[in-house]
Amino acid sequence: MLRLYDFECKRCGVSGEKIVEENEQPFCGICEVPLWRLPVKFKVSMGAAGAHGYYDDNLETYIHTNKQRREVMRQRGVSEYGGTPKPDGEAWV
Repeated sequence: MLRLYDFECKRCGVSGEKIVEENEQPFCGICEVPLWRLPVKFKVSMGAAGAHGYYDDNLETYIHTNKQRREVMRQRGVSEYGGTPKPDGEAWV
């Protein structure tokens, strides 16, 4: 699997990001020595959708949270149970 890592050359000090396979060893373009992989500074996980949400094909919009999804559905007058919601906001059963 390809991943984005920060690398640094210990000889010339050049640093930057590279997309590489998890176990691949990239080399410095200047010194041609193996690059040192820098530790990950932080990692954010917001569940299965990830930190950036997902595109909902049915709602035709980008969804970041379940709360936002419910609000968009309410605004558009749709329910996840099908049909239109009752006037009080509850879904038809």
